[in-house]
Amino acid sequence: MQNYNYTGINKYGKRVNGVLPASNDQELEKKLLKSEINLLSYRAQSSSFSLLPKAKITRKDIINVTIQMEQLLRAGVALLEVVNDLKDSFESDAVKETLANISEAMEGGSTFSEALSSYEKEFGEVYISLVSVGEKTGQLEDILLDLANMLKWEDELVSKAKKVMIYPAIVATVVVAVVILMMLFVVPELLGFITSMGGDIGFATTSLIWTSEFVQNYILELFLVPLIIFGVIKWWRNQSPDFKLKTDEMSFSIWIVGPVLYKLKLARIANSLSVMYGAGVSFPDSLRMASVIAGNKYLEENIIKAVKLIEDGKPIHKSFEEAEVFPMMAVRMIKVGEMSGGMDKALENVSYFYDREAKELIEKIEPTIEPALTVIMGFVVGWVMIAVLGPIYDTISQVQ
Repeated sequence: MQNYNYTGINKYGKRVNGVLPASNDQELEKKLLKSEINLLSYRAQSSSFSLLPKAKITRKDIINVTIQMEQLLRAGVALLEVVNDLKDSFESDAVKETLANISEAMEGGSTFSEALSSYEKEFGEVYISLVSVGEKTGQLEDILLDLANMLKWEDELVSKAKKVMIYPAIVATVVVAVVILMMLFVVPELLGFITSMGGDIGFATTSLIWTSEFVQNYILELFLVPLIIFGVIKWWRNQSPDFKLKTDEMSFSIWIVGPVLYKLKLARIANSLSVMYGAGVSFPDSLRMASVIAGNKYLEENIIKAVKLIEDGKPIHKSFEEAEVFPMMAVRMIKVGEMSGGMDKALENVSYFYDREAKELIEKIEPTIEPALTVIMGFVVGWVMIAVLGPIYDTISQVQ
């Protein structure tokens, strides 16, 4: 089946553009007429190799689709009409193509959740499962509202996680690059001048000479070895579940970054559990889906262990404590929710608690990173200055 870029006029007399799969141009025109669009022009998309990556559906696209669907459904618009209207109004070709395929599947007799299942990679298992629950209970607009809020919250978490990792990485890269450039170009010129003057060379100068020579002789290895190590670790993680489990557990012990990621993941798990359980998904099934959301093999294994304990008849808080899913403070909060029958509210509180903890930690870390890296850079520059100026000062003193 070929994808076609088309231009047409919709039922409101507005010119629309989009992408639609069809076997030929006649089928394309029939599909558009079903959506009340009169075809003006079309062009088959090229399947040839392109250096540009194919457009993908982003998290923000899914959030926008979910919000607009919820609003239109509350306004009383039929679900299929909602999908068709959104298909014509979005600018993203990837979204248009996806919604066109979903619309086609629904016209063929599939439910909305069944049509979405072909795009599990884009929407996720949790999204599709909750949509299915919403269709069965007749509360699809409420489920979509919960999903929109959850996705917006998760998007904020991802931004926070990137913020705490990207900024230090950029500054550290700049510091390392400056040091390497100094060792390659600046220091050799200065050392040539110093050694030509004669005189005693102290430890600072000797260590600078060694460092400069090492960087010059092994500059290629300094770039390649980290890349090779990263590639080997990535390959090993794909090949060995045990190694992936161990490295995922160790990731929470990384200085500065580890505790933040741990709290963000706990907040995400608790929030997803709250939404799924509140929507009517059984607690064990909610936990299984949350284990995938965790994106960490160590947490996933612990959650699956808790599921087995719950299915064996143990209380939820005892299962969480035994499987080490959450720290003790969160387990106590969940215990209160279990005893009072307000588990979804207790999970919301856990999510809020760890979300706030992670954000506060980020706010404490950020102001300390730049001064710390500045101190490191100052130490390197000071070392170079002492190594260079020390012998010059000694030589001048001897002349006097």
